[in-house]
Order: sequence, then C-alpha cells, then structure tokens
Amino acid sequence: MDDIADTKPYGAARKRGPTVSFEEIERTAWDLMAKGERPTVDGVREALGRGSPNHIAECMQRVWKNLAAVTTGNPLALSHLPPELADAAVAQWQRALALAQQTAGSDISVAKEHLERLRHETAQHARALELREKDWDLAARARERALSDAREHVNVLLKELAADRSELQLRATRIADLESQVEAYRLQLASLVSRAVVRNQALRAKKSVTKQHLPTRPKLQQNARRRAKKHSQSKRRPRKASRKPHG
Repeated sequence: MDDIADTKPYGAARKRGPTVSFEEIERTAWDLMAKGERPTVDGVREALGRGSPNHIAECMQRVWKNLAAVTTGNPLALSHLPPELADAAVAQWQRALALAQQTAGSDISVAKEHLERLRHETAQHARALELREKDWDLAARARERALSDAREHVNVLLKELAADRSELQLRATRIADLESQVEAYRLQLASLVSRAVVRNQALRAKKSVTKQHLPTRPKLQQNARRRAKKHSQSKRRPRKASRKPHG
C-alpha cells in the first residue's frame, strides 16, 4: 500500500521547461525576419533556447495571422497589442517591408542574371546547332557526291562488262569456227595420210613382185662377164680364106 501511495502520476516526474509567452515568440520571430531569416518553428525555438515545438507552432500561426492583417491594412490588428508592442510591430513591419523589397530586388537581379545566362546558353546552343547543321549539310552533300561518283563508276564498269561480254561471245564464236576448220583439216590430213599409206603399200608390193621376176645382181654380172669373154674370143679367132672353085 505504501508503494502505491508513493507512486506519482504519469508525466509528473518529467522536468518541464519554463513556459514561453506569445510575446517572446512573436518578438523572436520579428528579430529573425529583421535579420533576413525565415522564422520557422525550429529557428524560433533555437533562438529562444527553450519551448515546446507545438506551442511555438501555435503561436507562430497567430504571428502569421497578425502579419496578414497588417499586410491587408487592418488597423484592428495593432489595437489588440500593447502600445510598446504595437510600436515595435510597426517598426518591425517597416523593416520587414524594406527587407522584402531588398530581397525582391535581389531575387529580381538573380532572376535577371539567370535569364541572361539562359539566353546566353540558348544562343550558344543555337549557334552550336547551326554549326552542326552546317556540318551535317556538308557531310550529306559529300555523301551525295560520293554516291553520284560511285553510280557513274558502276555505270562505266557495267558498260565495260557488257563490251567484254560481247567480245567474249565474238571470240567464242571465232574459236568455234576455227575448231570446226581444224577438224575439217584434220579429216583431210587423215584422208591424205591413209591414201599415201595405201599408195606406199601398193608400190612396195609392186617392187617385191618385180624383184621376184628379175635376176639378181650377181647373175647379171656373171652374164655380163660371159658375154664379154665370148666377144673377146671371137675377135682373136683368124678368119678362114674362102676358096674359089677353079674353072
């Protein structure tokens, strides 16, 4: 029971930071805006060094509503504030307007610089595209000229090929004619050779028959010697005187 009695409610043991008033939050927000910073919840809390983010967020909503009322020219927005805070709000508002003008001018100059840079880059890109198009045009013309030259060369080669084919056909025809002539000459030569062979064989046969009927050379020589001997003996023999009968 004693333990239950000594138990503290949930959250009672947590150390809570000191409460931050709306005036402190609003003043800190205006100070941040005067420095050229945006008064976010984290920024205000960091500048104060304390405070709950939810509480600071709720207070900042009021700050933005009051600022909107001042922007629209509602005088009641400052009547709800104490005189010292109203004067400070007016001063901060003037400083915020000046800062907004400076920021707007800076943004405009930055935008102008950015626009000028974009124009310069666009001009460079346009120039690069123009040069590239010229290169493409030159390359296309060069390809067209090369293609035209190639076509002409192909046409010349085709004409030469057709002429060569015609010449080859003529040569083939001439070769065929020459081959037919050679074949005719070969047949004639074969006929002449066969005739000469037949004639030669006939002459040989005739010579062999003649040799069989004629005496041989030694016999001819022997007969010749005999005739010569007889002739010489007839010359040496004395003639007998013819006797006449006496009357």
